[in-house]
Amino acid sequence: MSPALGPTVGGDTPGPGLRVRLDHPKALPSADFCCACGQLAEDAVGAREVQQLVIRAERHMRDTCTNPAVRAAAAHRDWRRHHPPKKRRK
Repeated sequence: MSPALGPTVGGDTPGPGLRVRLDHPKALPSADFCCACGQLAEDAVGAREVQQLVIRAERHMRDTCTNPAVRAAAAHRDWRRHHPPKKRRK
């Protein structure tokens, strides 16, 4: 297995954000995260590692990121997760 699976998600010069890749159900998932504040950048390969990376990335963006726009967007996503819409979409 190639040790460079993480950078293949975002290409050579990925921008900030969280990218998760699962090509097909039997494939090994991979993910990478790079925050706009520059404090956190990491990648993961494997189902459990990708899940933990996603949780760490969201917590960083919501709680400890120094960029106020990133923190506001993460807080809005968290609020939407806890308060789903009451009306069903047609």
